[in-house]
Amino acid sequence: MSERALPVAVVCALALGLTIAAVPGAVAQSGSVTVDAASGPVEVGTGTETHSVTVTNDRNESVSIDVSSASGISVDPDRRTVPAKTTARITLEIDADDDAGDGTVTVSAGRDSDQFQVVRPAIAGLAEEPLDIGGVVVGDSASGEVAIEELTGEESLSYVDATVVSTDPDADLGVSASGTTLTWNAYADSGVAQHEDLSWEVELVPNGNDEAARTVEVEGNVIYPAEFGAIELDDEMTFDEPRDSTSTITKIVELEVENAGDLPLVLDDVTAYSSNAGIDVSVANQPETIDGWSQRAQTVELAVTADTRLEEGEYAISGTVSSTNLSATDTSYEGTVSIEHGTELDAPDRIEFGDVPIGEPERQSTSVGEVLGYNTVENLEITLEDGPDRWLTIEESPGNLDAGGSQPVVYRAAFDTDAELGTSYEWTYVVDGNGVDERTVIVVASPVPLDLDPIRQDVSTYEGPVADRTVAMIDTMDDRMRSGDVSSEDVTTVLSYGSAASLYLESMEGVRERQSAGEYEAAQTEIVQAAAAYNTMTLYAAELDGAAFRADSDRVLSTAEGDLETAIGDQEAYYEERLESGNVSLVEEATIQRQLARVVSLQGDDERAATLEASAESSFENYTAAVSRGERARQRAEETWSTMESEQFLTVAGQPLLLNPAKYDAYTDGVDEMNAAYENATTTFEAAGESSRAADVAAQHESRTATLQVTRVSLFGSLAVYALAVLGIVVRTARGTYWYLRDARESISGDFLV
Repeated sequence: MSERALPVAVVCALALGLTIAAVPGAVAQSGSVTVDAASGPVEVGTGTETHSVTVTNDRNESVSIDVSSASGISVDPDRRTVPAKTTARITLEIDADDDAGDGTVTVSAGRDSDQFQVVRPAIAGLAEEPLDIGGVVVGDSASGEVAIEELTGEESLSYVDATVVSTDPDADLGVSASGTTLTWNAYADSGVAQHEDLSWEVELVPNGNDEAARTVEVEGNVIYPAEFGAIELDDEMTFDEPRDSTSTITKIVELEVENAGDLPLVLDDVTAYSSNAGIDVSVANQPETIDGWSQRAQTVELAVTADTRLEEGEYAISGTVSSTNLSATDTSYEGTVSIEHGTELDAPDRIEFGDVPIGEPERQSTSVGEVLGYNTVENLEITLEDGPDRWLTIEESPGNLDAGGSQPVVYRAAFDTDAELGTSYEWTYVVDGNGVDERTVIVVASPVPLDLDPIRQDVSTYEGPVADRTVAMIDTMDDRMRSGDVSSEDVTTVLSYGSAASLYLESMEGVRERQSAGEYEAAQTEIVQAAAAYNTMTLYAAELDGAAFRADSDRVLSTAEGDLETAIGDQEAYYEERLESGNVSLVEEATIQRQLARVVSLQGDDERAATLEASAESSFENYTAAVSRGERARQRAEETWSTMESEQFLTVAGQPLLLNPAKYDAYTDGVDEMNAAYENATTTFEAAGESSRAADVAAQHESRTATLQVTRVSLFGSLAVYALAVLGIVVRTARGTYWYLRDARESISGDFLV
C-alpha cells in the first residue's frame, strides 16, 4: 500500500466507525420480519370472533405488534410482542358494534404488515330501543307494533325471528315478527301496584342466522283507570267590602278534585251547598276532564255568597262529584270555608300644603278611618318614615279607630329661616295599627317668603297713632326680611305683636261705639278683650330685637295705654253711677259690683277689686236668700190652695165649687193666707231681680183669684138653695098643723057627720 493510500484508508475506517457509533442498533437490526394474516374474510356477527396471524422475527431483538381496524370494529391480540429469532402465532379477538359495517384489519410488525377483511352479516334492531310500550292498565292488556331495522347497512333482512327471553313477574309479553314489523301484546296482572315498572328482553334472529342474534329491552309500567281520589275544600274568603254598602259578598273558592288513576277522568257534574244560614254556594266553573298521573288534580271554582252579618269562623260546605267514566264512582265531599273579617285603613295618599310662608304656620286637617266596618283598629300610630325631622308636626291623631269610623288628623307646617326657599320638602308617614295593612301618606310643602300684606292691611284699616306706628313696625320687618337680616323668632314676634295690635284696635273701636251709644254692658266684653290684647302687645314688645322696633313699640304702647285707661275710667263711672242710684235689684247690684271689680282689676287696683268682689259675693248671697224666701212663699200659697181643694171644694167638670156654708170661715182664712203668700212671693222676686219668676207667680195668683170668684158665687147659690129648702119645710109643717087642728075641731063638734 502506498504512503498516500494509507491515510485514506485510515480516514475511511474512522468514518465507518463513527457512523456505526452514531446509529445504535444498526447491527442489531440486521435480519427481517414477516407478517402473514392468512387469506379470506372473517365474518363477525353479534358475538366475538377469533383470527390467527403468524409473525416471523429473524432479528436479534423483539418486535412490537400493531393492529388497526375500521371504525366500529375492535381487535384485541393475545400478545403485543414477538421475541427475537422466533415465529409466533397471534390470536386476534374481533368484536364489532351492532351498526358497524364491513372493514379492513391491518397487522404490522417491524417493517412488514398484512391485512384481512372483516364482513358483517345482517343485524336486526328496533326503531326505538329500548322499546317503551308505555302504560298497561292493571288487569287489562295493551298492544302495539314497532319497525324492525337492519343496523349494519351491508345486507337486507329477509325475515326475523322474535322471542321473549326474559319475562316480568307482574305482566306477560307476547311478540311476533312479520317482515320488518314487530307486533307486541302485554297484559298486566290484577293487583299490581300503580306505576310498577315492567321489563322484558326480546331476542331478534335475522335471516335464521343465530350468530347475528341480538337482544333488545322492552319496558313499560302499570297504570290505573280513571277514578276519583282526594277531594279537598279548605279555602278562605275575606270580607273586604264595606259592610254598610253591601249585604252580601261573593268570592271564588277552590275545590281540588283529584284523579287517582292515570287515564283521563271526564268530570260530569259537581254540586255544592251549605247548611249554614247566610251562605249560598254554586259552581262557577269546572273543567271537562282531569288528566291522569301527569296532572293528578284540577280546580273546580265555587262561588260562595256570604251574608256580611256572619261572624268569623269556619263554615261547612258539602256536595258530590260524578263522572261518565265507568271506572269512577260518584263521590261526596265535605270541606270548610273560613270567613275572615277584613280591616282596611283609609287615609289620603298625598297631602299638599302648597306654599307656606316662613314664620306663618299652616294646618291641614284630614282624616284616617277604618272603611270596612268589621273590626276596630287599636294602637294606631302615624310615624315619620322619611323626610326632614323638622318643620312638620302632627298636632292631633287618634290612638284607636272604631269599625267603620274615622278620626281627624291635623298636620302643622311651620318653616323657619333655615328652610331653603323654593325647595319642595316631602315627608313620608306610615299609618299602622294592630291587624291592618299599613298605609303611606306623603305630605308636601314649600317654604316661601312671608307675605306681610294681610296683617298690614288689617292694621291699616284703623286710624290713630297705634295703627300708624304698628304699620311702621311691619314695614321695617318687611324690609329686613327682604334683605335676609332677620331671624324666624323676630318674624314670629312681630307677627304676633301685629295680631295683638289688630285685636286691640278692633276691640277699642267697639268700646268707643258702644260707650257712645250708652251700651256700657256690651262694652264691658270689648274692654276686657282690649286689655288682654294690650297685655299681649307688651309681652311681645319685650322680645323685639332692634332699636327701631323698640322705639316704635314704646310709642304704640304708651298711646294704647292712655286710650285704654280712658275707656276703663268711663266704664267705672257708669257702674258707680248705677250703684249710687239705688234703683237696682239684688241681682243687678251683684252683677254691677262684679263687673266693676273687673274694671278696677284692669286698672291694677287689686285691693279695691277684691273688696268689690266680696261685695258682689255678699249681694249674690242676698239675692239667693231672697229668691229662696220668694220660693218658700210661693210654695206656701200652693200648699194652701191644695188644702182648700181637698177639704173645702167640690170639683165638678174641673171647676172647684164651695157648697158647704159651714166651711165659709175656713174658706175666708185660706183665701187670706194664700193671697198674702202670693203677694209676698211676687214682691220678693221683684226685689231680687227675678222679673220673669215674679210675673209667673203673679199670673198664677190671678188665675187662682179668678177661680175663687166662681167658688164665692157657688157659695151664694148654695145658701139660696138651703133657704128655699127651709122655707118649704116650714110651709109644709104649717099646712100639716092647720089640717090637723081643723080635723080635731070637727071630731069634737061632730061636724064631720054632716
